[in-house]
Amino acid sequence: MLQQYKKQTLHISKEEYIRYSKQIILRQIGIEGQQKLKNTKILVIGAGGLGCPILLYLVSSGIGLIGILDPDYIEKPNLNRQVLYNAIDIGELKTKCAKKKLQLVNSNTRIVTHKWKLDHKNSIEVIRYYDIIIDATDNFDTRSTIDKTCHKLHKTYIHGAINEFEGELAVLNYKDGLKYENLYKDSTNILENNCNRNGIMGISTGYIGLLQTIETIKIILGLDKKCKNSIIRYSILINKMKKRLINPSRILKTEILKHNFGAMQKVVNKSMSNIIIDVREEEKFRKEHKKRSINIPFLKLHLLQSKLLLENYSKNRSILINCNDANRSNTVSEILNQYKINNEITIL
Repeated sequence: MLQQYKKQTLHISKEEYIRYSKQIILRQIGIEGQQKLKNTKILVIGAGGLGCPILLYLVSSGIGLIGILDPDYIEKPNLNRQVLYNAIDIGELKTKCAKKKLQLVNSNTRIVTHKWKLDHKNSIEVIRYYDIIIDATDNFDTRSTIDKTCHKLHKTYIHGAINEFEGELAVLNYKDGLKYENLYKDSTNILENNCNRNGIMGISTGYIGLLQTIETIKIILGLDKKCKNSIIRYSILINKMKKRLINPSRILKTEILKHNFGAMQKVVNKSMSNIIIDVREEEKFRKEHKKRSINIPFLKLHLLQSKLLLENYSKNRSILINCNDANRSNTVSEILNQYKINNEITIL
């Protein structure tokens, strides 16, 4: 079914020109930009709390073709955050109901439904037909499958996740940039939306879903300041957004460096443009670590000696944070920011 859409070029009709006139008059969009939106094929994986606002605004903006992949049926607990559905839809397949509602919003957008669960056996077959893949799922295994498939097929992947009052966003595999496995190598530390276990505030999904949609449209239109090689985290409780730069390309060879402050200072004094702060436990650092890395275990970051060393170093060098725990890396980055020390998170 998707093959018929693969190489079609779609043009803006008079009715669409009127419908989208308020965004067409924007200098950054114009008719050419609207044409790009119409000729883009987007797959939204997950038609739940994140997927619903994503789908609504993609359709409203004039995306030409949208695929919806979700095997689930609508249940009553979904209704506090899955804004496409209401009480009379309970028991209906999400993809079927979403398509029906979205076509009422904009009949110009073609909707293709996939009512099965994505896995490594079927992911290539469905993802290959789309230009951009939006992750609106809630589990590590599916995200990992999306990540590997998008990397193999060179597809941009917009990641979003929610847990309780927090959410995160990342643009992945964009121009050979950051991948999901760079953020989370396993499921230990992911921000995973298990509503039955952790609970969730419905408006959180709306906010993160909108951010995913914005990044998607910016990529289509070629607008600057895309969220590349970084992860954005937002807390609705404190109304605060944090952006952390994560550089996946700084791969350095392993070189054993004895853990003591004298050795650290020796490395710091070398002429180099950057240095890695490895915040893992000393035992793990001794077994294996990267060249030009300094081991300051997480629990020792508060020591004055650590602070002074990092302050001295940061005057003319870049500090890269390396840790196999994404949440801990973010915490370390926040601590260094409090010290007014410039830093970035790097995946090695």
